[in-house]
Amino acid sequence: MINQFSSGSGQDTQGIASVSRLDQWLDHLALRASADDKPAVLVSACLLGQPVRYDGDDKRHATIADVLPRWLQLRGTCPETGIGLPVPRPPIDVIETSAGQRVYGLDGRTADVTDALRAETDRLPSNLCGVILKARSPSCGLGNTPLHSPDGRKIGVTDGAFAARVRERWPALPAVHEEQLASATDIEVFVLSVYLHRQRQRWRRDTWPAPLRDAVCALPGDTGARLRAWLAR
Repeated sequence: MINQFSSGSGQDTQGIASVSRLDQWLDHLALRASADDKPAVLVSACLLGQPVRYDGDDKRHATIADVLPRWLQLRGTCPETGIGLPVPRPPIDVIETSAGQRVYGLDGRTADVTDALRAETDRLPSNLCGVILKARSPSCGLGNTPLHSPDGRKIGVTDGAFAARVRERWPALPAVHEEQLASATDIEVFVLSVYLHRQRQRWRRDTWPAPLRDAVCALPGDTGARLRAWLAR
């Protein structure tokens, strides 16, 4: 993964290309940040190696934990421990009920934690420029969390309770789960969208200046095509 970013112009001491295509594009679009002014991105803490999962384990993702800090300021969070659930703890599930989708513990004793998980978004910093959340999590999943019937049958997929509230509050925020960062192009598109989102926050405007839009649209290949679709949202 790391070597796919190389432009062949040398390696730094960590084995990451000292100049990459992504670096060049950030410079070309005049989006480059100084080392102490990288965009802030919220990340599920388990993906950074923190042992906060229900079973006391983590789900450390090397690309996220080791590569992305080159461009992004990563801020770990676990909404489940944030609302006071212990480690380890009984697993929780999203259940379709007559009152809508609710999150309950599978032990039959953990109370409905839906509202508490949603309220965790109130603790988030105001300057977030993107989020990377744990796939299939009942709190953090983005569109791939199993949805169950009251008798335990899987009946579909949905957002986790915390992730759903993040989407509601910040619909324009670049948001992915870790399985959507599987290729160099995925990384390029996400990092560039985060920087573009940060730029739009600083402009305090909803439209893109024509020169920047045209420069983004001129980027080659799948990266350019995907960013053009993102700008058009």
